[in-house]
Amino acid sequence: MNVSIEILEFPLYIKNKILRIKNITKLNIEYIAGKNIVFNHSNLGLNEPHKIIISNNTQGIVLLCYDDDSNLYNEDLSDTITITELASIVEYLLKEN
Repeated sequence: MNVSIEILEFPLYIKNKILRIKNITKLNIEYIAGKNIVFNHSNLGLNEPHKIIISNNTQGIVLLCYDDDSNLYNEDLSDTITITELASIVEYLLKEN
């Protein structure tokens, strides 16, 4: 089975939202672009979300986001993470560092 993978460009507006959080630049931030995976000669495909990994030296959090959605989600997609909640998480990570 042939598979086509298209790497998506990470949304700039999400990066800007995150970088506005106070002191977040003191942590390690990694942005991983999402992918569109298409199984050729079928009507099946997958949309892998963009990932944001924010960590200090000992702990971290993985957030997911989609191109057509301005929300951030936790790693298992069970909860939406607001920017206010993310700011609290950043404060906790900075204290633990």
